[in-house]
Amino acid sequence: MERKIMNLVVLPEEEWNQLRVGQNEILELLKNIRFEPRKSTHPYGYMTAIEFMEAVKIRRTKFDQLVHTNRIRTIKKFRKIYVPVSEVDRYFKDSSIP
Repeated sequence: MERKIMNLVVLPEEEWNQLRVGQNEILELLKNIRFEPRKSTHPYGYMTAIEFMEAVKIRRTKFDQLVHTNRIRTIKKFRKIYVPVSEVDRYFKDSSIP
């Protein structure tokens, strides 16, 4: 069994209470944060492949792998590849996308 070294800190009661009150205020503020979904700056809800790669910080090889394995949806129009804006959020939320 590994021994852990512990430190004991002695604080005056007033400072301890101030610390507790401050921590509780921070917790309440965190509970009340409202996360609003990002609004798309793309008028039609699509971005180019390059914009997608920049948004999720990947290179072309990884992008091609994701497209090839159908992990992200794409639309090809002529020689241009477009990705739905919603795929950026899905890329980070979906655990099946490596």
